Amino acid sequence: MTETLPASPLKALSRSFRPGVLAGVGLKVASTCVFSGMIALVKFGSGSYPIAELVFFRSFFAIAVLLVWLAARSEFPRALHTGWLSGHLLRSLAGTASLILSFSSYALLPLADATAIGYAGPLFIVVMAGLLLHERIGPARWAAVALGSGGVLLMLWEHLGSGSGYGERGALGALCALGNAFFVSIAMIQTRRLMRSENMGAVVFYFQSTGSFFAVLIMAAAALWPGAGPVADFVHAQAWITPKPWDWAPLIAAGLLGGAGQILMTSSYKLTDASIIACFDYTSMIWALLFGALFFAETPSAIVLTGASIVAAAGVMVVLSERGWMRRPAG
Repeated sequence: MTETLPASPLKALSRSFRPGVLAGVGLKVASTCVFSGMIALVKFGSGSYPIAELVFFRSFFAIAVLLVWLAARSEFPRALHTGWLSGHLLRSLAGTASLILSFSSYALLPLADATAIGYAGPLFIVVMAGLLLHERIGPARWAAVALGSGGVLLMLWEHLGSGSGYGERGALGALCALGNAFFVSIAMIQTRRLMRSENMGAVVFYFQSTGSFFAVLIMAAAALWPGAGPVADFVHAQAWITPKPWDWAPLIAAGLLGGAGQILMTSSYKLTDASIIACFDYTSMIWALLFGALFFAETPSAIVLTGASIVAAAGVMVVLSERGWMRRPAG
């Protein structure tokens, strides 16, 4: 009995790139660009408005985009029906937590740095898929997690290590970015479970609605919190600030872009295997570098770029192992 050598990743990818697959990849890359544009707008607003308010604009106006999209597909209101409300609640709470931490990290760190540390998300997903979904995690994926963890630690050391030069602001931003990656992994694992029986429109709707609700709740608490109460300064910093006339447009645009990015990403997964699409998550670093340089005069350090490359390589290893390109089938 002979063994058949597996096709190389490049050949396997080329065979996968049928027209529908190319369309799916194009939609995924477009979604990373649109999300990066949203993040740039959020970063602009973070100097003048509280994080809770930015989360509200991002979530509330994204709902409008979703409803228009569902109506155009004749899926409204049918797509919003759910038989598992508690499952949506878990996914939405994790997603809202990731949104708050993500926006905080982008307010505190350069775009590329926060984006790169956020790449730890797929590594968390591998671990949680094994623990919570009881998926079989082979040696290749565990090796990828180990490699990626080294890249994450390298980037964290850039911000947390002694003499890093970033101070408390950079350290807090790095921890927020890592926390964002953790909660994203929970949200994605729960999304996998929901998609076995739920419509994607419902998943997105309940997430955006939860984000809007908690943003309003936080801002209301900030307005009512007593001045002598615990952590009063921190809570009051989240109170609503009426946007200046020229700020309404970019704040609303952040929500519209967030909704559009969600639709583009969802559509890409309908056209192409998730394991192929996942390879293109890392194009977000291109947009982060571009927007950071153009709009914020940011230049990431060599350490951050090295760590991001290591984590991206680990993520691609996970994808390749999922598709079986790193396994040698017995003939």
